[in-house]
Amino acid sequence: MSDIDDVLVSRADIARLAGVRRPAVTNWERRHQDFPDPAVVDRADGLGEIEVFRAAEILAWLERRTVPANARRPEEPAGTTYGDRFRAGLGGPRSAALLQVVQRLGGPEAERFRGELSVADYLTVLLSLVYVRGCLPVEWRRVTAEASRYQFPHSGELLVRFLAHAVEKGLGPGQGQLLLALSRRLGDSRVADAVQLLDETGPVEQTEYAQAFEWLLARYGELAGRTAGDFFTPRAAVDLVSKLMTNDAQNVRSVHDPFVRAGELLAAALDGVAEAREGERPREASGAGVGEHPLALAGMNLALHGLPDADLRPGYTAPSAGLGLGRRAFDRVVANPPFNTRLPEHPVAPGHWRYGQPPRHNANFDWLQYVVAALAPGGRAAVVMPDIAAFSSNPAERRIRSAMVEDGAVESLIALPSHLFTTTSISVTIWVLRYPAGSGDEVLFVDARGLGSMVSRVQRALDPQETQSIFGEYASWQEARASGRSYPGTPGVSRSVRLAEIRERDHTLSPSVYLSSDIPTDAGAVDPRELDVRAGRLAEAHNRARVADAAVDELLRRYGL
Repeated sequence: MSDIDDVLVSRADIARLAGVRRPAVTNWERRHQDFPDPAVVDRADGLGEIEVFRAAEILAWLERRTVPANARRPEEPAGTTYGDRFRAGLGGPRSAALLQVVQRLGGPEAERFRGELSVADYLTVLLSLVYVRGCLPVEWRRVTAEASRYQFPHSGELLVRFLAHAVEKGLGPGQGQLLLALSRRLGDSRVADAVQLLDETGPVEQTEYAQAFEWLLARYGELAGRTAGDFFTPRAAVDLVSKLMTNDAQNVRSVHDPFVRAGELLAAALDGVAEAREGERPREASGAGVGEHPLALAGMNLALHGLPDADLRPGYTAPSAGLGLGRRAFDRVVANPPFNTRLPEHPVAPGHWRYGQPPRHNANFDWLQYVVAALAPGGRAAVVMPDIAAFSSNPAERRIRSAMVEDGAVESLIALPSHLFTTTSISVTIWVLRYPAGSGDEVLFVDARGLGSMVSRVQRALDPQETQSIFGEYASWQEARASGRSYPGTPGVSRSVRLAEIRERDHTLSPSVYLSSDIPTDAGAVDPRELDVRAGRLAEAHNRARVADAAVDELLRRYGL
């Protein structure tokens, strides 16, 4: 029995212990259906009654909510939760011992391997250690036993080879190849020291393993430069997509990500669905990815989120290169596919081109059509796309976009701020798609470009309240539609637009077009010729940037940097 099981706290107590203002507690209670229910007790002074909460229930709820970067205290590391504050205020110990060790190893301790491992390779070792400890207890005992023995030259190489075999036990043959390759660069016992530090953290809850893994993924994105951009989805997009997938979650049996990266979107979507239905996870989780390394990271990530049997397969940078669907269909699809890539020279699986053939120079609408085709009846999807997909005047893309809207496949577009990605300042739009109804009626546009704050010189983030406010616009719109009411929207932020107006604007789907205060409702469509010129310039700039990035990466590899 916990020493706080009998402790009762008021709303004012919760605010004080969690380090927030009193209205924040009311806001949590109002916005989150899973917030603990209060009990009514007599006041100590005998003057009436008061609502109180069980401290243990509040602690469990707050432990799932991370303090945003711009609200952390100077002494609080990244990953601190409101539960940590609440527990400390009650006089209890901080539980995140594993997370603290991981932050130490992924921070100052990383310098110990300079000259032997790149930052990316070192973090890969740490990610693998967290995975084995969290998911493979028998293999972890073997790793720790070997670590206690390996205190001689080249012991690091032998220990990482042992770790690679442990990873393959969990993920399957071939998934430890990267570890085997980089093990040859390791010498002394410093890896054994890391193993022992991780092992000394004592009992760890499963959620903390997942938090530690996610922290390391974020650290990878910060330190590994442009190469990390191929792996990760920004946290702001991940959190919002997770919430968007919770609508009508009771009927969700399968979730799929056709470009799974490190599994962050798929894991978050599955967690969101599970949270919406009291811990019950969907029966099926699947994804496809490019490269053994991202697929291995995705497998580890999903296993730490309680999905060790997720069906992960090799994929493509454009679905028409071979990403066939067969008879598979999914209740939820999430994706952050590569932006503005080219179609294959000879498409082999274009069966999903329901609305038309995309232009050869850009696969954005190859992906969007694939996602729609992957949905089961009643299914929904959320896809992260570059802004240009919403307003491109390329004739083929405009025809496809028009047909998707007319078929009822487009539900909402949500414009996010720029600088969410660490490797580019490009801004993105989330397309919320649904199984085609055969005809469209209205589309919800949300403009969230003004939200967020810079958390570093190059990256912007959304705090949880901002993410919830964006989702709140979508949820309120859904509630209005379900009850047959018109949705008034929020001036300058959201608006539900009828199909007739979208047609007048030549099926341009940029939220700013429908929400800008300086554009009257009877304004004509944006000049497609001007958009076409700008789109061409942007595509050319992206192509040049990719060539330059590849050249820089090659030079860095040559010099071992």
